[in-house]
Amino acid sequence: MSTFQKEYWERKKLEKRRSPTHPTIKEYVIPRIEEIKKHFPIGKNTTVLDVGGGNGFFSYYFDKASDTTCIDYSEKMICLNLIKKKYVMDANDIKLPNNSFDVVFCHALLHHVDNIDRVIREMVRVSKKYVVILEPNRNNPFMFLFSLVIREENKALKFSCKYLKRKAEKNGLKVLSSFSYGLIVPNKTPVLLLPMLKLFNFKFPLGMTNFIIAEKIKESP
Repeated sequence: MSTFQKEYWERKKLEKRRSPTHPTIKEYVIPRIEEIKKHFPIGKNTTVLDVGGGNGFFSYYFDKASDTTCIDYSEKMICLNLIKKKYVMDANDIKLPNNSFDVVFCHALLHHVDNIDRVIREMVRVSKKYVVILEPNRNNPFMFLFSLVIREENKALKFSCKYLKRKAEKNGLKVLSSFSYGLIVPNKTPVLLLPMLKLFNFKFPLGMTNFIIAEKIKESP
């Protein structure tokens, strides 16, 4: 991660970031986890690694259902995370053994890193089977404009479902499903708009969030 990206995630303003229990965060996260669970079960014995999980939008809810660990490059963000198993760690060099977790997950991480391929390979390495990637959808007009205006979000301008799928397949994954979903944005959507926007919690090409749900390709003996 570049210096300006690190400064972006360490800035003082983030101390007032919405918590995982905020109504908008809850409405954003839970339907997305339910979409993931349509492809494989997540239970109390499932081990989940949330890579770049920050203050725990997803970590918090994964941890309620499974054995969850979160890592993040930003000490400030990880301190805000409410789960117990959390560590400051670079996604480019995950200091954990091969095949450590049933599910390795990231949300809105890859468009902030310098070497996307390396981070995906690290996620694949520590996964026993599944890797799930959620990123902004550049085909949504509002997301495109936001990514264009905010310097630290510029890399999201590449992130279509097709682009993410190519990256996943290039780095040792078999994609089980790829799609765009929903219109809620966790940090920007006002609570007053939730009743309307949650009606769009389904798959459609202009959805805000791109999903890649994949499994690790088994190595030849």
